[in-house]
Amino acid sequence: MLSNSNFVGYGVLISILTIGGVQDWHRGEVSNWISIPLFTLGVIAFVLRAILMDDLIVSTMHLFAMCVITLAALKGWMGGADWKVLIALFGMWPLAGFSALAVAGIWGVLAIVFKGNRSTRFPGVTAFAFAACLTYFIQLSIIVFE
Repeated sequence: MLSNSNFVGYGVLISILTIGGVQDWHRGEVSNWISIPLFTLGVIAFVLRAILMDDLIVSTMHLFAMCVITLAALKGWMGGADWKVLIALFGMWPLAGFSALAVAGIWGVLAIVFKGNRSTRFPGVTAFAFAACLTYFIQLSIIVFE
C-alpha cells in the first residue's frame, strides 16, 4: 500500500523514470546518470528489505523475478538500461516492478502484432515509467477513496 512515508519517495522515483522514459522514447537509450543510480539504489533497497522485512517467501519471490530479468538481459532480450531500471523497480517498489513487466509485455505483444515483426524493439523504460505512474495513481486513488 502507498503510505505517507512512501508517497514522496515514489513520486521522486516516478519523476526520474519519466525523464528516462522520455529519453528512451526520443533517442532509444537512457543516460547512465539515470539508470546506474537507480540500479544501485534498487539493489540496496532489496538487500535492506530482505534483511529487515524478515519475510523469506516475499524476498525469495522478488529475488527470483530479479534473476529471471537478469537472465533475459543476458540473452539479449532487453537493453542494459531496461535491465537496470527493472532491477531498480523490483528493489525499491516491487509492485511497480511487476506492473512494469505486465505493461511491457502487453506493449511488446502489441508492437509485434502491429509491426508484424517478431524481433521488433520498443522503448522499455517508457513502458516501465508508464506502468509505475499507473501503479502510483491507482494506489493513490485507493487511499483517497478509502
